[in-house]
Amino acid sequence: MTDVGRRYGVAISDSSTVFAYVTDKKDAKKKDDMNIVLVENVSQKRQILATPNLRRLVIEMYSVFDKCQKGSSPDRCLDTATSCTFSRAYRSVLYNAAIAHSGTDFMTDFALWSLYEKLWFGRGDSSMCADMVSWANETFTFTKEAMDTAAEDLTPGKAPSEEFWRGVAITLLSSNFNDCIELLVLLGKSPELEAFIDVLSFFNPENLSDEALSDTVNEWKDLMRENLASGKYGNNENLKYLTKLLLGDDRYLQSVAPRVLQHWWHFLPFFVLVKNPFAGHAELMDLADECRSWFVGEEEENAREKDVFWCLIAKDDNNFLQLISSNPWLAVHLVDLIQKSTLDPEFEVMRRMQMLDYASVLISHSPLWEIGFGYLIACGTEGLLRLESHIEGMHIEDDEMAEQLLEICEANRLEDSKSCVTNTMTIRYLKQNEWSAALSWALKTGSKKTIDWTVSRIVSASSKDELAALRVLSSITNNSVLSLPSLTFLYSYQRFVKMMHSGDVLDCVQNLIPLIMMPDVPTQYYYDLFGYLITIIKEDGRTGIPFSKEILYELSTFLSTFTLDKSRTLNDNYMRKVKTLKKMVLLKLADSVAKGIGCT
Repeated sequence: MTDVGRRYGVAISDSSTVFAYVTDKKDAKKKDDMNIVLVENVSQKRQILATPNLRRLVIEMYSVFDKCQKGSSPDRCLDTATSCTFSRAYRSVLYNAAIAHSGTDFMTDFALWSLYEKLWFGRGDSSMCADMVSWANETFTFTKEAMDTAAEDLTPGKAPSEEFWRGVAITLLSSNFNDCIELLVLLGKSPELEAFIDVLSFFNPENLSDEALSDTVNEWKDLMRENLASGKYGNNENLKYLTKLLLGDDRYLQSVAPRVLQHWWHFLPFFVLVKNPFAGHAELMDLADECRSWFVGEEEENAREKDVFWCLIAKDDNNFLQLISSNPWLAVHLVDLIQKSTLDPEFEVMRRMQMLDYASVLISHSPLWEIGFGYLIACGTEGLLRLESHIEGMHIEDDEMAEQLLEICEANRLEDSKSCVTNTMTIRYLKQNEWSAALSWALKTGSKKTIDWTVSRIVSASSKDELAALRVLSSITNNSVLSLPSLTFLYSYQRFVKMMHSGDVLDCVQNLIPLIMMPDVPTQYYYDLFGYLITIIKEDGRTGIPFSKEILYELSTFLSTFTLDKSRTLNDNYMRKVKTLKKMVLLKLADSVAKGIGCT
């Protein structure tokens, strides 16, 4: 766009902004005119939530959260087994998202959650090193890509290339020994390869958790040293190099690890294994510090506090939670599970703050608003207050959405929000002349004032046929609602019209006269009601309908009062009809008196 004159930014929601660009016309004849172009600038959070993979992640994470919320108590910690069950469910969702997504962010989230589970949610009855190796085998999916690349680079009849041995080194340094063996088997059989494969097969990480089998680690290292000393690897320098890596030779470790692995924490399980396989948590922190220093080299001050994996291992909760907060689907659920597992007051504050913000983001992206409401409800009083605010500011798309909102309001006793939803739908349908829908929503308010106002609007604006066709009246069984004058008239008038259509003249008379004398009948309806009664009285000679003296007397009194009250507001035709009916009623009354007709 060229020749931009002015630029206005108008916030229309918390998820997008509309910019107005005012430009000059190029046509000289219309120099006083301007072009105004509106451009929506959608926020990054909303763009992210618009992707199908992430929407699926949000929905599945909420499903686990909802089960966790229902399965926990605010005054009792989750036991270790339950915490691990929910943790596995969460990381399974993260893993599926990582597989479906082409980027590495979700896989990093998966690895981060899995490591937290190994270190802090687990029972603590296994070796720290065994847990680290298990974590590497479960989460380091990049080894599969390295294996495929190495296998494709292997040419029959030719010596393995540097790229092939690079793949072997990646699988080894990421502690995936089985993958390493699969690659080496591709080279065929030779005494040197079989000796090295036997070394890898000898190691079993489960032995690290059993004190009775702890000596097998020393036996494993002795076997490797013996192979080197006896020359079992022949002239294969690559196998010798790999063996020295397994023996923890600093020079070799420092040389190769940063060249083949992307992150220091990819190297950590192997580093712990070769340096101190029986390390506890205190030793793990020292090993992690050394491993990271080797891998990263010199760095700026406080860089470790900005490394999320270091903060996790060091149990630096404040920095850890701050660093993961950029991924709300990770932070909200991990903090929630930590809080439910520990009942730590500090985590409760963090949980509430993160969950409130996450819920607001979801609600701003309309397809996920119901999930956002679920998180707000889980935040107690503060969440319900924010829930009310969101409901009262939402655009209600259709009846289904309104019904969902109404159900949420009733379940959480949000009376003001309930009134907001029902009033919004009532007014919407009144404007559209959808009388049945408007009355239906008015009845859901439970407010006599709202029902009376709605009925009055319907009666004053609808046609007689539309009024008679209202669908909701037949389902009304609440006597307190039917006691409202306007609704009582509406209900009685519809019954009368149906009886008239059925041809039951006697029932018509029995309902018509009470209907005419009912209080608060809209004036415009009397004209037709009087016309119906005139017709029935004219047909009396043929149908033989009895009119009691009491009913005729009450009707005569009513018509006299009506004439006095309405004479100034009714036109001549209306008044002629009233006078005609009054005369017919008086004649009918005189005839009844003469014949001595009593009450019937």
